[in-house]
Amino acid sequence: MANRNHDSHRRLYNASIKSSDQHQHGSFKILKNEFSDLVKDPPEGFIVEPDQSDFFTWNVGIFGAPDTLFAGGYYKAILKFPFDYPYRPPTLRFLSNIWHPNVYPDGNVCISILHEPGEDERSGEKACERWSVAQNVRSILLSIISMLSEPNTSSPANIDASLQYKKFQNDPINHPAYKEKLDYLIEKSKAIAKSEGVEIPQTVAEYTKRFDRKLPIPSIDDMQNYLIDDEDEEDEDNQSNDNYSQTSRTNSRIKLINNSEIKIAIKSTTKHDDNNNNSCGDYDGLSYRKKEFL
Repeated sequence: MANRNHDSHRRLYNASIKSSDQHQHGSFKILKNEFSDLVKDPPEGFIVEPDQSDFFTWNVGIFGAPDTLFAGGYYKAILKFPFDYPYRPPTLRFLSNIWHPNVYPDGNVCISILHEPGEDERSGEKACERWSVAQNVRSILLSIISMLSEPNTSSPANIDASLQYKKFQNDPINHPAYKEKLDYLIEKSKAIAKSEGVEIPQTVAEYTKRFDRKLPIPSIDDMQNYLIDDEDEEDEDNQSNDNYSQTSRTNSRIKLINNSEIKIAIKSTTKHDDNNNNSCGDYDGLSYRKKEFL
């Protein structure tokens, strides 16, 4: 009887492991396709580099857009995807020191597009403002650009930064503290970029130029090194906890600078007043404003 129960638990355990691996395998394929799409048709102002040992972690470099308070800045962030992506959203956390109403002091970004799917009555966020399978990495990156230039102060993640921003917005001459702090952090970010050999676009022309891709772009064969070995997946008795091979690494920093205009994802047309207990910014990543530069 004991052996029968043991075998039953073992089969359930192996089935759960196999199901988890299948989810990861499917998520990997989706991320691989999204990365390939970003390489072929990159948005402006980003460097994206998947982690060499974990394709579910992407290193991101964000350039402050020209004609914004963050112009000239270089901000490092990390994008982490769940194994059941795209059914659940990734998380984005700034590694660089950044001062912004919608970024927590620990660097985590608070915008609706990165919230779990479904309507949240407590925060007042509608389902259309939150994560859905229709979203992708591109819409996230565009939402971050929008967030930097157009903070949502109705539900801030950093209250001190929000108060400073409001004062600056209302009276920039007499309340310059917000911009002064940004300028200080921008100079620090330039030093970091220089030490890493990263060139920060300083002008609109530099920001919008098409990057000459001389760096190697991962092929499908290269990316297969991240995948689960199918034979190991089918061998339930020898299932390994290490699902991803690390024997081959790709060195593929892709500078995502492109197009002749900055596409800025703007927040939803739904307005939130200051009394709304919204959990954070309401950028939905679905609607875009195109800002032309002459």
